[in-house]
Order: sequence, then structure tokens, then C-alpha cells
Amino acid sequence: MTASAQLPLADDLFLTAHDSVKGRCLLSPATLGLGMAAALIGELVLWRRIDVIDGKIQIVDDRPTGDPAATAVLDQLLREGHHRAVRDWIAFLSTGVATDLVERRLARAALVQRQEKRGLFGSAKVAFVPSDSMIAGWPATRIRTYISRGELLDIPDLVLAGLILATGLDQHVFVTLDARGRNQLFDQLKRRLPAMLLELVGQAEAAVGDAVMARRA
Repeated sequence: MTASAQLPLADDLFLTAHDSVKGRCLLSPATLGLGMAAALIGELVLWRRIDVIDGKIQIVDDRPTGDPAATAVLDQLLREGHHRAVRDWIAFLSTGVATDLVERRLARAALVQRQEKRGLFGSAKVAFVPSDSMIAGWPATRIRTYISRGELLDIPDLVLAGLILATGLDQHVFVTLDARGRNQLFDQLKRRLPAMLLELVGQAEAAVGDAVMARRA
């Protein structure tokens, strides 16, 4: 795979949320989980399997997507058909379900390597280290490059940019963007991101905000 390849939305967000060399996470586990959850739901919107309308998920196509991670979430949605609130699903998937699905998908694609380190008292710490730093860093680089050139982002990258902002990753990813670049990005998000995906990003941002407030309480 070359650095120019575009990965599934949640994979791109996962790589963006980690140091491209050592795999150190730039977010708290809770915020990472919320981002992964929203990204997998976003993948199902992009697959045209679900809609997000007025804070609720509507299944429009129950066929498998062909991707194990996205299909696993779709299957869960089908089993729990009486639960429809987007925030509830973001909260549920953020408990480790979404992150695990994405880590497994990246590992199967050989884009990350699972490494386990033992602490002083025998406790194990697991990290997923990128196999190629250029590929791992490409999602963030791609968005910064397009925005700095004044180019339009495609819809998956607009969702990725929205989730970068929603999770606070922009403090790391967009630090080199000047005011003009940020304004261009915000304008694209407002004008070009479909309403249901814009709503999903907003729901993710609210969930992250609530989690931050809860930790401070």
C-alpha cells in the first residue's frame, strides 16, 4: 500500500490519533473511544447502510458491507433495533468495542503491529505501532496539504477533519494551519458536508465535551 491510499474513515482517524513512529496515543482512552465510535458509525453512513436524522439512527440497508468492522457494528444495530439514539450508540461503542474493531482491522492489513510490554510489577501494556510512519502520517498530511493549497476535500476526508476537531486532535494536526486555512476548512465543513454527517460530527463533539466535564467533576 502506498502513502497515497485512503483507508476507511476510522482507520484514518486512529492513525491520526497516534504518533506515526512509536504509536503513542495523543488522546485519552475515553476520547479515542468516542472518536472511533463516531467514525465507525460514519463509515456506515458512507456505505449507505444507515442515515442519521434528528439524533437517531435509521437503518436503510441491512446488507453486509464487505468490511468486518463496519458489518459488526451494523449487525449490532440490527440486533438492538429498539435503540436508535446516536449518542447512546457512540457511548456504547466507545467502551472499547470500536477501538478494538479498528485495531484488529489495521493489524489484519499489516498497517500496525501489536506490541506488549511488561511493567515492573508484571502488568502488560499493549501498543499498536505503525508498520510504516509515512502511511501512518498520511491522513493528517493529506488534509493539511489540501487545505493549504485551497483544494476541496472529499466527503470522507471532511468527516475525518470534523472528527479531528471534535476530539481535540486539531491541537496536534492543524497546529501549522494559519487562520485562512482554518477558515477554509470550517467553510467546507459548513457548506459541503452532508447534513447527517455534520450532525454525527456534532454528536461526537458533544459526547467528547461531556466526557471531559465528567472527568473534571
